[in-house]
This record gives sequence, C-alpha cells and structure tokens, in this order.
Amino acid sequence: MTTRQEWIRYLGLGGLVLVCLGLLGLAAWQLVQLERQMRIGASENMIWVFGQAQIEALNLALALSDEAPPQQVQTRFDVLLSRLTLLEEGPQRRFLEDAGISETLAGWRSGLLALDPAQGADPAALRAHVTALVAALRGKASLVMSHEWKIQAERLDRLGHLHRLALVSVLGAALAGLGLAAILIDHEKRLMRGRLDRLQAEKLAGDLERERETSENHRRFADLIAHQLRTPLAVIDSAMHRLTRRGGPVSPELVSEKAAVSREAVARLVKLTDTALMMSRLERDGVLPHLGAHDLRDLAASVIDDLMMTAQGREPSRIRQPEQTTPMVALCDPALSGEILINLLSNALLYSPLDCRVDVEVSQSQTHIVCRVEDRGRGMSPEEIACAFDRFHRGSGHETLPGSGLGLTLARHLARMQGGDVNLTQRVGGGLTAALYLPRETSA
Repeated sequence: MTTRQEWIRYLGLGGLVLVCLGLLGLAAWQLVQLERQMRIGASENMIWVFGQAQIEALNLALALSDEAPPQQVQTRFDVLLSRLTLLEEGPQRRFLEDAGISETLAGWRSGLLALDPAQGADPAALRAHVTALVAALRGKASLVMSHEWKIQAERLDRLGHLHRLALVSVLGAALAGLGLAAILIDHEKRLMRGRLDRLQAEKLAGDLERERETSENHRRFADLIAHQLRTPLAVIDSAMHRLTRRGGPVSPELVSEKAAVSREAVARLVKLTDTALMMSRLERDGVLPHLGAHDLRDLAASVIDDLMMTAQGREPSRIRQPEQTTPMVALCDPALSGEILINLLSNALLYSPLDCRVDVEVSQSQTHIVCRVEDRGRGMSPEEIACAFDRFHRGSGHETLPGSGLGLTLARHLARMQGGDVNLTQRVGGGLTAALYLPRETSA
C-alpha cells in the first residue's frame, strides 16, 4: 500500500470515528429532549382539575337546595372558592387563557366572593349564582377537554419526531460503527498477514542459515576425512610396507614397533569414528541419558586407568588425581559422563607438553559436582575459548595434531543432556582448565 493510500485510509477511518461520535451525541441530546417532553407538567390533566371545580359547584348547589346547615354550606362555599382560585393561578391560568375561558371564570369567582355566606349574603342570590356557575362550568368543560387533547396531540407529535430522530441517529451511528469495525478488521488482517509474512521470512532465513551450517559442516567433515583419516591410514600403510619390503629378515623388535604404531593409528581411527557416530546419534535424538547416583571421583579414576592402558608410550604419572575420601555423588549417566571425561583428558594430554602433568580434581558446590582437568599447555585466548565448543573448530596452531574438532562439542552436548555443562577457563600460570559440572545427588 502506498503512502497516499495509507493517508486516504487514515482519513476515512478518522471521518468514520467523527461521524459515529457525532451521531451518538445527537442521539443522546434527542433522548434528553424526549425525557423532558415526557415529564408531566402542572398544566396537564386539566380535565380532572376542571371537573373537580364543577363537582364542588354541584355540591354547593345541592347544599343550598337542601337547606343544609350554614356550616356545611360555608364549607362547600370555601372548597368551591379554592377550586376557582386554583384555576386562576400559574400554569392553570395560562392553560385556561390559551383555551379562551379564563376571563369568564374570573368573573364567576368575583361574583361568588360577593355572595360569601359568612358575610351575610342572600342565600337565594347565592343559589342562583351557583346554579348559573354549574351550567357555565358544564359548558366550558368540553372546551377544556378539546384544548387538552390538542395539546397532548401536539406533544405526541413532538415526541414521535424526537423518537424518530434518535432512532435514525442510533442507526447511523451503528452503520458508522460497522464501517469502523470493518476497517479495523481489515487492518488487523493486514497486520496478521504481515506477522505471518515476517514469521515465514524468519523461518525461511532460519532454514537457510541451518542449510548453510549443514553445508559448512559437510565441508568441514570432508576436510576432516581428508586430513584426519588419511594420516593414520598412511601410518599403517607405511608400517605394513616396511614389514613387507623385500630384503633381510624382519626383526621381532621392528615387528613389535610397527604393530604398536599401527594399533595407535587404528585407535585414533576408531576414536574418530566413534565420535562422528555419537554426534550423528545426538542429532537424531538417538541418545537418552540413564541418570543415577554415581561417585564422580571413582568414575574419573576409572577413566584415567582406561586411558592410560590404551595410550601407548604415555607416562601414566602425567595424570595426577589427589586422594579423596569424601564421596562426590552426582546424578548422571556413567557412560555419557565417562565419554565427556575421556574427551577432556585426551585434549589435556594432547595439547600439553609430554613432560607436563595434568591435574584432575573432583569437588562439590551447593548444587553441582565439579570435575576440573588442568593442563599446562599453551592455553587459549578468550576469543579461542569462545569458539572452542563450535563444531569442527580447531585452535590455531593445532591443525597438524590429531583430532576431529568435535570432542568439546560432544562433551558439552552430553553434559547438558544430564542437566550439567562443560566450560573452559585459562589456568593461572598457563594452560587451560576444563570443568565438567553435573547435578549433585541431593538424596544420597
């Protein structure tokens, strides 16, 4: 969508909001007017008020005809006078003025006051005046009724008009709200599509990155095959060639020497193959740890013994493990943990001078059992340590040494599968310290 279209869309959205709010405000104002119109005013129901005056006039006329006691006549007189006074005040007077009968009633009230029984007026004159008043009220009653019906009709017309206006305003606001909702839904759909497109783009970028990493790993694996497999094969081939070369008899010492060289080359090939197979199984989630309580101190001693038995020409005394009596029980898989220690110890022996020792110490923290392997080699820079666990990474200057570049990657992966970790730090005085952390068995 272009910028111009975006502006048009936003203006339309703002216009719909204003229309919706304006119509709602108009509907609210009309409802207020309706409420005011529906209030019952003081001038309403004038038929009942006028009728009451007429009834009181009849009552007074009957009292006078029946020659009722003076007190009763006076009471009826006073009530009728109050009714006529009420009709001459405030909204009732305005109603009667609109109906055109206020002047007539005013004259009758004045005549009635002049004939007050309390003032000794003539009863016969009062009877005649009241009789004439009853007839006049009866005659004006139809005018009052007609005028009130006319007022009510006009009021109902105004109420109906306000009601229709309010209804139209509400319907208009509803239509504007529907338009607004449609725009918002469309906007939300666009945002959702944008998010999906972004997620798909990120997924595609991730897939491409993984594909690139896979291709890079394949390339490095090909380099590994080219360099690390050819070397021991060349050693074996050279040894076999030396033993089968024509000439004098082969001495037993030479056979033993070449056999030892060949066995070590085969051991390197087997180790390299085992590491590659283990990584392949890990990538396929084909390795599951079987966790249990094991003394990591005993496990490290066993790994050291096995390593020295298979390491031809290496001095066993290079690896030193202090005597410890306190059990260091970790929650781990002994086979996977042994594989980790073999990798850490092999690296320490490989990358440190032959005359330098390697220290192995097992300790415990509050949450972990830690096995530290310290060598006295050339060590690694912080940048090299940061990349040491990358797959196929080889330290600078170590390219000619045997190794796959998978050992540390495999070690960290196996440690994390057991809830632990492996890290490298520079050793004070030179060399590296490789530390294996495994969860401590708290129930032991």
